[in-house]
Amino acid sequence: MEIIDGLSEIAYEGDTRIAIGKFDGIHAGHQMLIKEMTRHNDDLKSVVFTFSLASENFLNKCERIYSEEKRREVFKSLGVDYLVEYDLNDVTARCEPEEFARVVLKERLHAKEIYCGPDLSFGYKGRGSVSLLKSLEKELNIKTIVFEKKKYLGEDISSTRIREAIKAGDLKAAENMLRG
Repeated sequence: MEIIDGLSEIAYEGDTRIAIGKFDGIHAGHQMLIKEMTRHNDDLKSVVFTFSLASENFLNKCERIYSEEKRREVFKSLGVDYLVEYDLNDVTARCEPEEFARVVLKERLHAKEIYCGPDLSFGYKGRGSVSLLKSLEKELNIKTIVFEKKKYLGEDISSTRIREAIKAGDLKAAENMLRG
C-alpha cells in the first residue's frame, strides 16, 4: 500500500475506485465498504481517501480509536492500494464541493467509482453530499456507490458510538462494532 500525503497526484496512470470518509476506527461498516471496493479483479486501483490524524484538531477534538499506525495496518490488511491522508486546514477546508469532486477526485486521483456512506459530507462547510456526487456522475464519468449504515443491536454503527462504548467500559460492544 502506498501512502500519499495530502493532495499529491497518484503516479498510477490508470483509473481508481475510491472509498471516501473519516474512517476513524475503521468499524464494521467501513470494513464492509472497503472490502466491497477491493474485491474487484480489474485494472482499477483501490484508494482510501481520508483525513490525516493531524486534521483532528481542525475537525473536532475527540479521542482516537486507532493510532495512525494501526489505521494504516488495517487499511493495508483490507487490500487497499493507495491511502490518501488529506490534511484538512484553513486553506483546504475552503475548497468548494464541486471543485473537490472535479480536481481532487477526478483529476488528481483518477476516480471512476466512489464508495461512501449515505451521510457523506465534503468540501466547504461540508456542503458536498451524496446527491451532489450523483448529480456530477455523467459530467465526471464517476459512478457513486452508496452503502447503508451497518447496524449493531438495531442501531447504526458509528465511531461516536464506539467511543461512547469504550468510555462506558463496554469493550465487548466496541469490539463487536469494530469487527468486520
